[in-house]
Amino acid sequence: MKKEITWITGTGKEARVTVALKLEKEIWIDEPATVACCEMDITAEIEDMGFVGSGRPQKAAHPVAVAKIGKLGINADNLARINAAITEVEATPEWVAKVARIAKAEKESQKYDKHRAMMRRVMGY
Repeated sequence: MKKEITWITGTGKEARVTVALKLEKEIWIDEPATVACCEMDITAEIEDMGFVGSGRPQKAAHPVAVAKIGKLGINADNLARINAAITEVEATPEWVAKVARIAKAEKESQKYDKHRAMMRRVMGY
């Protein structure tokens, strides 16, 4: 799944933010290998400049730009479009399953930590 949000900046150049869900990636383990994953890839590009940043939008202290991705300033309307694309990716079954796996692992980790703390008290160390 891939969503592209484009607009014209104040300088007249085209800005593009791409929100993509990657379900596999290539890694190097003595030779190239493709492995399954579930990652959100957010990149920002500007015409004639190329790649200018990646990651989720961050707040910006600027009179016009309310957020930024790398060096790309984003106004409120475009931020809403980007957030809508992120929400669409987060609503996919793959992403929902990933979040559920993470929550289950966190719950099991807390249970283990609680048991370990109890055993430390019982054993006196």
